[in-house]
Amino acid sequence: MRYTLSELDAMTIEEANALPYEERDALLDLVIADGRGQTTSLHSHRIGLYGDYFEEDLLRMLKVRAVKVFVRGTTESDFAGEVVGDTDEEHYRAAFRHVQASLEAAGSSFSRVTTLVIFLTDMSKWQLLNEVYREFIPNPPCRAVIGSTGLAQPPLRIEIVNCIAYRVAE
Repeated sequence: MRYTLSELDAMTIEEANALPYEERDALLDLVIADGRGQTTSLHSHRIGLYGDYFEEDLLRMLKVRAVKVFVRGTTESDFAGEVVGDTDEEHYRAAFRHVQASLEAAGSSFSRVTTLVIFLTDMSKWQLLNEVYREFIPNPPCRAVIGSTGLAQPPLRIEIVNCIAYRVAE
């Protein structure tokens, strides 16, 4: 049986916590989707890339036993410190793949990301970043892309410095 948010809201914490993992996992997707918001319904160039805010409903999160996942600053370098790829596009994909690996290791995914902050050393590559971003991000989180004159190591071009997602506890 798949529950609705109204049904979740009517449950006590104990009743909701007693639901099978699969049910709580499906409910978490509904809770996150319900918390995403836009300030206005007016269309702009940004629609589909990021949300204006995320309203974290702590009671609902408690009921589904949601756990917040923080992913550390991630660049296009691999875990041995070697830069992955030769082009900006390859660098951007590598950074997103590294975040994806961390999210999956934590039991989450890009679909459950609510906050994302990216440092980019060349803001003229904004459109290219957005193209790669769309390959990985199915649901628009609150996002900021900040231009930087450099990162920790000179060859680095992108750092995903803050990524917050959720998963359901077993």
